Amino acid sequence: MTLPGLATAVAMGLCLLGASVAWAAKPAGTVASVAEPAPFLVVSDLHFNPLDDASLAARLDAAPAKEWPAILDSAAGRRLSPFGRDSNWFLLRSAFAAMRQAQRHPAYILHTGDMLAHDFRDTFEETLPAHKGDDAAYRAFTLKTVTVLLEALRQTFPGVPVLTALGNNDSYCGDYAVAPNGPFLADTLPLLTQGFGPGLGEGADAAAIDRDWRLAGNYVIRHPTLKGVRIVSFDTVPLARKYKNSCGRPGDTPQDTTLAWLHQALADAKAAGDSVWLITHVVPGIDSYATASAWAKAGKEAATAGQPAPSCTAPVELFAPGMEARFEAELAPYHDIVKVLFAGHVHMDDLRLMGPPGAGVPVLVTPAVSPVYQQSPAFKLGVAAADGSVAHLTTYYLANLVDGPSLRTARWLPEYDTARVWGAPALTPQALRAIIAHIRDSGPARARYRAIYSVARPDASAMTPDNQPLYLCALDQTLVDGYTRCACPQP
Repeated sequence: MTLPGLATAVAMGLCLLGASVAWAAKPAGTVASVAEPAPFLVVSDLHFNPLDDASLAARLDAAPAKEWPAILDSAAGRRLSPFGRDSNWFLLRSAFAAMRQAQRHPAYILHTGDMLAHDFRDTFEETLPAHKGDDAAYRAFTLKTVTVLLEALRQTFPGVPVLTALGNNDSYCGDYAVAPNGPFLADTLPLLTQGFGPGLGEGADAAAIDRDWRLAGNYVIRHPTLKGVRIVSFDTVPLARKYKNSCGRPGDTPQDTTLAWLHQALADAKAAGDSVWLITHVVPGIDSYATASAWAKAGKEAATAGQPAPSCTAPVELFAPGMEARFEAELAPYHDIVKVLFAGHVHMDDLRLMGPPGAGVPVLVTPAVSPVYQQSPAFKLGVAAADGSVAHLTTYYLANLVDGPSLRTARWLPEYDTARVWGAPALTPQALRAIIAHIRDSGPARARYRAIYSVARPDASAMTPDNQPLYLCALDQTLVDGYTRCACPQP
């Protein structure tokens, strides 16, 4: 399957000229048509920094959230964030406008977390030094930031359900430190449920969502379009290698709590005869970037010491030691019902497959809107298959960020469609296994994967032809032993 009108959309360039509305840019011009049923959008790692223009800080601090768009729109130049920086207001507006240009009426939006910019507390205190150490002022400013971001998305797509997962930066306590039963989860609960919209929200178990989100940032809700499918939003941040429960109660074990919740959510779905779409933030498996960096560092140190380069270094996991195995053990009895896992976090465009041959869960990774790690800002447009799997995804990206565009001159283009590039009619476990094998076996496919991974910026990517084998092993070897056998084959 291919996306109808894709060539036309490429030719048009999806140029967002003259875009403006009160909350988010409403694009002018022709809307790319999508004839296939129930298209949906996926967006991740927005990393909104409203303090990008420090001259507006005092006005933002004093104003309620509803007044922020007008204040932010008053910034001179209206330039989008450059590579190496998190998303300012104009990049956020441009991305939402491009999403609407790509699909004016999506059936729903999956949002896989990281709403706040990196080092947000430090930026807040440096820009507003009078608030240094003021937890209440920071909490109020942070909540307004999240409110403005989510309201901008909702106003861009009125009535469209927005299903959000929690990211590691989404916390009052700092990176990888959201507190179970803490104030951030309590404060953001109304924003989460408002995002469901009247249609989806009215049929939801409000009491269960309230309880589960407050407890650990999780919830279950019916799929907006697929009968017999549940959306399970599962917070993988407590499982992450860098997680620290610095603001929680001593003795709490958030990892145990959230895995027990997942166990029950999957068991309930299976008992009801339902399938599951998982949405989360932190990608399961091996941290390819950290592993390749450690390998390169070990090689340099050996060369400096006049010693041969090591033949292997230990892989670095995205989850804490032992957590990947526990997570996959929870999923193992449910490979038949878990159709897909959507994630973000690594900022790159990737795919993975968890599980043994003949089974498994497709892991589809959406690249970031924030260009802080040098990839092009991007989002995805998808279509579900009748069996509950994902039929295909098209990645759209900001093609001219290197030119320093304004809101008027930003150009978003469709980069590639999974069906056209990989030849798969649906992104099932069997299809992903074939795609991964093709990438490993074909030189042109490996080059294409490098370009896709960096969202059309292979020259700026940490993945190079030399270290690419380390990234390729991570595609279907999510446990340390299997990855080590792949990356460090025995003679």
